[in-house]
Amino acid sequence: MELLTWAGLALMAFVVVEAAVTVLHPDAEGLVASGVRRGSWWLATGIGARWPRTRRHLLGLAGPVLVTVTFVSWIALLVLGLAVAAWPLMSEFTAIPALEPLTFADAVYFAGGTVTVLGYGDVTPVSTAAKLLSLAGAAAGFTMFTGMATYVIEVVNGVGARNRFTLALHDDTRTGGGATLVADCLAEGGVDQVRDRCREWAGHLRAVEEIVHRYPLVAFTYRSYRTEYDPEPALRHVAEGAVAALLAAGYRPALRPAAEALASALTRVQCTIADRYLPADVHRRLAEPEPGADDRAAAARIDRMVSVSLGEPGPSSAGESAAEVVFRSHVFLAGLHRWSRMGVASHEWVE
Repeated sequence: MELLTWAGLALMAFVVVEAAVTVLHPDAEGLVASGVRRGSWWLATGIGARWPRTRRHLLGLAGPVLVTVTFVSWIALLVLGLAVAAWPLMSEFTAIPALEPLTFADAVYFAGGTVTVLGYGDVTPVSTAAKLLSLAGAAAGFTMFTGMATYVIEVVNGVGARNRFTLALHDDTRTGGGATLVADCLAEGGVDQVRDRCREWAGHLRAVEEIVHRYPLVAFTYRSYRTEYDPEPALRHVAEGAVAALLAAGYRPALRPAAEALASALTRVQCTIADRYLPADVHRRLAEPEPGADDRAAAARIDRMVSVSLGEPGPSSAGESAAEVVFRSHVFLAGLHRWSRMGVASHEWVE
């Protein structure tokens, strides 16, 4: 076979591997999918920043658009690869008289019909090599369409799980932030109620982390037109609650395992989101927290809320670990705010 045929086969193999990595692999994202995601989101946020009134509408469209563009890109590249591979072999195809002589446009036509498994039959392979090439193109196309359909179903389920998390936090904190909720739980229900809340939130965070890890193409780019579905406020409230729970554990040691588990789940989801979407500097600062005076002051404010709820004066013994959570949350929320142009900036946290 000629060099063009091998080049076309290589392009087809690249597309198949690209789609398989994105759809099937839990730890990776293909080059085309990553490029489309970054480019589409950059375009949507850039236009939204220029015309703020259209921002939410544009970001609401970004998710479906980038999934569609990714799928179309895969199909187009697969068709192109099959056309390039078939072009040197067109003498080994038969066609209805109206199509002769066969050109590269006919090769593209044949490739499009084969990849989409339509197979009109007006261009037919005759030789063994041409038949095998046609079979490979049809198999790749059928497998890709099946994988894309499965991926869409999984994406819908994943976005639904993320939305359940944001709605749960929206309802939990409708009368105040996460720190206020924890303080109220301490005053009304005691340690057991706060422990249950920490475990519930940690479970939500683990689900969100898995969605971001598994479906970075849509985990944070699929947005709703309704503000209660925004993930940024939910993550802010959880961070405030984690700080309050850590500080409360300084007064009530029985709360420490649940509080630390929540803080650990929060740190992990922040790092996963930063790794997928945010600049490398954000991920580095999350891994190496350096709390400053502002972070300790924010932790001290929450500590006062906790001590009032418990009726016990004096600082707790969890101040530094709480300050690290505050620092990470400041860094993370600031990075997320710059990336999405939505939610809250870091200076609006824990006020």
